Amino acid sequence: MLRPKAKKIIVQFDDGTQTESAFEDLTAHLQRELLKQPVLFDFNPDGDNKKFLLLEWKDGWKEVMAVDSTCREINRYYVITRPEDTGRLSLNREDGYPELIEIGREPLNLKQIGFVNNHEIALKQSDREGKKVDHFFSLKMNGDLLSTIVEGFRKALNEEGIEIKTLSMDTFRQSPGIYPKIARRMGIRAVERQQDVLDFMDYLARNATQEP
Repeated sequence: MLRPKAKKIIVQFDDGTQTESAFEDLTAHLQRELLKQPVLFDFNPDGDNKKFLLLEWKDGWKEVMAVDSTCREINRYYVITRPEDTGRLSLNREDGYPELIEIGREPLNLKQIGFVNNHEIALKQSDREGKKVDHFFSLKMNGDLLSTIVEGFRKALNEEGIEIKTLSMDTFRQSPGIYPKIARRMGIRAVERQQDVLDFMDYLARNATQEP
């Protein structure tokens, strides 16, 4: 079944006035961001082709977020200190325009970035210009993200006493409490949207239930 296509966006103001625009008149970036919002997640254009970014810090904290399905690989990761630390992760997209993701939580202590593959990060150099410092990091691939995280998903299921072979995808979807429980067991939280965590669990479940 085809997903409904967004046609129009309406903004209402507190004085009773409103304005509207054809959805196709919005920039492609804004369209994607609007369709990622939880209130509209059923209309997410990426559907089952969603891609995910898994971030892991040195203290063991993990966060996940869905990214544009046209993202292909990590371009670079760097942190700007001015005076707060702000991390910037750049992903290459098929259309040639990079997807820029801001990392707010302890960007200098990020340990690993998972996107298609696991990438261990290490500080390569820091350049100071006045009060601003740019920190550049190297990226070292360390195995396939999916196989690594699916193994962790299976382990979490086992610790919860859930037998993966006895469950179908319908069982997962009809028991919405399972996904948050497994996510907590795996220590995975949302970067911004809780729906990303649930979608990531669904993605792992679909792969974990496949025969190796």
